Amino acid sequence: MRFVFVAIYLLSTLAAWAKPGSGPRGDSWQQVRQQRKGVVSVLWYNFEPFTYRQPETGQMQGIEYELMEAFIQFINQRYGFELRAEWVDVGTFENVYAGVKQAGSKGVFGLSYFSITEERKTEVHFAPPYMPDLNVVVTNNALPFFTSSHEFVKLLPRLSGYTMANTTMEQDMEQLKATFYPGLRINRTGDDYVVMEQIARDPRAFGYMPLIVYLIGLQKGIKIKRQEVLPASRPGFAAIYPLRSDWEEPLQDFFTSEECRRLTNQVVQKYLGAGVSDLMYKPFADSAQTATDLTLLSLEKEIVTQRLIAAALEVQQQKSYRNLTILAVMAFMVVAGVLYGRFVTKKRLNDQLVERSRLIQTQNEEIERMNKRLEMKVLQAQVNPHFIFNSLNAIQYFVSLDEKRQALGYIAAFSKFMRLLLHNASALETSIPNEASMLDQYLALEKMRFSGTFSYTIRELDQEALATALIPSLVVHSFVENALYHGVLNRPGDAGLIEICFQKQGDFVKVVVEDNGVGRAAARQLAGRKKGSDLTPHQQLVRDRLALLNEQAEQHITVSTLDLHDAAGKPTGTRVELLFPIRS
Repeated sequence: MRFVFVAIYLLSTLAAWAKPGSGPRGDSWQQVRQQRKGVVSVLWYNFEPFTYRQPETGQMQGIEYELMEAFIQFINQRYGFELRAEWVDVGTFENVYAGVKQAGSKGVFGLSYFSITEERKTEVHFAPPYMPDLNVVVTNNALPFFTSSHEFVKLLPRLSGYTMANTTMEQDMEQLKATFYPGLRINRTGDDYVVMEQIARDPRAFGYMPLIVYLIGLQKGIKIKRQEVLPASRPGFAAIYPLRSDWEEPLQDFFTSEECRRLTNQVVQKYLGAGVSDLMYKPFADSAQTATDLTLLSLEKEIVTQRLIAAALEVQQQKSYRNLTILAVMAFMVVAGVLYGRFVTKKRLNDQLVERSRLIQTQNEEIERMNKRLEMKVLQAQVNPHFIFNSLNAIQYFVSLDEKRQALGYIAAFSKFMRLLLHNASALETSIPNEASMLDQYLALEKMRFSGTFSYTIRELDQEALATALIPSLVVHSFVENALYHGVLNRPGDAGLIEICFQKQGDFVKVVVEDNGVGRAAARQLAGRKKGSDLTPHQQLVRDRLALLNEQAEQHITVSTLDLHDAAGKPTGTRVELLFPIRS
């Protein structure tokens, strides 16, 4: 498809130029002399090193470009004219030649390293040549060096030819085919560099190539080699202009001048190097072919050596880059390792600090719990002396009345109670049976002390369910003592009653302490008349104990007090209900 578009483009371009008055425009030499200024058109296409644009900047340069610009400057300086050139890129070698051949204007020039041939002289004019034209046979590196033309010709049936259409290289290939092997297969492709790349890829390929282009191909790294057989030479490379043009005189003046020769040598050295420049102009000055061949071989060897050195330097550079990359990666890994190590160490230290903080917090919480337990034990211990003091007073009372039997009985019951009290004194919790037994001993002692004034009952409902349940020690005792001293003992008569009941209520142990005393209101009035006398100073201690217990428990101990009345509204006692969360 690409070739179809190229063909259409070429045909349209040629058709446009074939029209009268169309195509590139350029002033004749006569017009320039009359006007003392003018414009010429220069047709070209991009081909290094003759005329091309620099890839980085897009600026035009090359051997033929600088020679043409020097020609324009030569005209302006010699004649005092204002001549300038318009550069027209026509895309291909064929378009340059066709554009000049069919130009309707006299001031049109073409540059594309044109070889001077007799056939072309009938279609265009040539300026004096600026460089020798020698086509050499080049082959793939896989083919051997041929020492004679006979050896090369014998191998032609096994070879494939490559060339560029409408060039002297194609003419040389056709001449070789007609002379030595008519069955030779010739492949026509793009420009000279494309031809050389095709030859480098095909192990059975060969072709003709201008010597200068071949040397530049070597410099570019194209892997081909020159054969010292069947070379073809022509007068040289030159610019072209139309047959009807009148620019021959100034072109002859410039290209045959010493200034042009010196400039050409400088430009060729600039783009091709001094070695190539000397070699290209040696055939004009020296007819000794052997010396020329030796120079060419030396130059080829030098170019190949330079390419090998450049390749070695490139490999070394790549190796250096690789080593630098490896070093950079290693340095990065070392830095990353150090940073990771610091991160791990910092994380470990942070974890240790967190663990120590957690441990300290746990220890603080444990210390706080121990303090609470100690505080509860202290409060619990403060309850015991109160009862002991009251019991000793009772013993003293019996002894003062000389009631030895009652005193001895009281002492026996008191010692039994003290054993229970001392057994439970070190424990913050006790079982329901133990608590009921201690309350029974306590009330029995108080009943002996206050003989005939009250009676009591202790009931344990749901005994199996409550057998392993635990409640705080001496908490119920305080409410029983309060019922006795503030309720029952303040009641007139001897029919006082205290009822204690333990039972299970859901997840709680319910303890009910009920008395038929005077009630809380009357008890407060009596307490007011007895200032300085507090029969139960430990009630505040009990409240403090309950507050401490509730701080450490999810389920709180609750206390509710109910005043009892008869049908007439007269106080008939007090009912206290305690709910303890079941603990086993």
